[in-house]
Amino acid sequence: MSGIPAEIQDVGSTAQKLAQNPAFDPLRAGLSTEDYFVWSRFDGTTSLKDLLLMTGFPVEHAIAIVKRLRGLGAILLPGENPQTMAARAKPPEAAPARPASQPIAKQPPRDPDPPTVPRARTGPIPQQPRPPSSPMPAQPPPPDPPTTLDNPTAEEKAALAEASELGAPERTLILAMQRRMKLGDPWALLGVPRGSDKKALKRTYFKLSKDIHPDRYYGKKLGSFAARLSEVFEAISHAYADLTEDKTDERPMNVHDQQAQTPAEYATELFERACAQEVAGAPAEALKIFDAAIRVDGQARYLKRAAGCALAANEPRVAEDYAKKAAALEPQDPSTQRLLARAFRAAGKLPLAEEVLLMAMQIRTENDVLAKELRTDLAEVRRLLARSQGY
Repeated sequence: MSGIPAEIQDVGSTAQKLAQNPAFDPLRAGLSTEDYFVWSRFDGTTSLKDLLLMTGFPVEHAIAIVKRLRGLGAILLPGENPQTMAARAKPPEAAPARPASQPIAKQPPRDPDPPTVPRARTGPIPQQPRPPSSPMPAQPPPPDPPTTLDNPTAEEKAALAEASELGAPERTLILAMQRRMKLGDPWALLGVPRGSDKKALKRTYFKLSKDIHPDRYYGKKLGSFAARLSEVFEAISHAYADLTEDKTDERPMNVHDQQAQTPAEYATELFERACAQEVAGAPAEALKIFDAAIRVDGQARYLKRAAGCALAANEPRVAEDYAKKAAALEPQDPSTQRLLARAFRAAGKLPLAEEVLLMAMQIRTENDVLAKELRTDLAEVRRLLARSQGY
């Protein structure tokens, strides 16, 4: 499977707009970081198809996460509520009753003092007193994100007053988090007491990432807050990673420190930043970061996402370059070949687009949606060819 299917088993149509289940506790369910990332994207206004594309994961992987979340009761279909979701849960089966025809056999009385085993002592064995059991301490809720901005600077006042689709609480939160970033202290940035355990850090990070992740504001006009969001999200992610690593010293750490990263890790970080810029409506800036990621690690996933971004930014030559490299890495993936055909078509190279689509249709695929898309693309390319030739 390479394209987005029209239906997903146990979930339904990908045109549906699903929402989070407010009664679901992601920490108690033990969600992984990827699971939580996808779950936090469900807002009730974005179609499942668009959400799968926004994740940046391979389609099969993203669908598997969605199905897992659905099975856990983490997401609601249109018309569902927490009560109907709870009713879907299967109650635990009761232990089977003992058949009446099989009465419990009486055991013979046990000799308290067998004659062959003399007792070593007489009288009852003294019992050691048990220490009183202490109840498990309740986990404190994660601290609330900052909601006020005392004595705003001229720059902050201008940001609060600029034209943007963000509400005042969201603007205040982002600006307050930027203030915390300047302290260079990851504990202060996350808003947790120094020395908090990993569980408290995880709860706080999940809450902040849900409020601040750029994908939450996909499609909105954010003005200067598009870059601010990406900067803050990157900072809290670094802070959480730094504080949850096993370290032998307690020295303060700068949230901007780039500790020894492998090239692949650095490329992944760049790729995620580029995706955030793309969904925030800044494709030109996203392309620059995509290019940097690909220079470090030119894997097919990065190339395909960059090609799609270039097409959206009306940069057909750039899209063609990325799509060619991706197609060379995945010659038997019809969806990658379709992307190359789209790039050729955008560049006005209709004969090449037709040739690639014909080859893609020869590749065996079980994805009926993708097969239909290939046929539709081929018909459109041939229509454009006929028109250009005066037919």
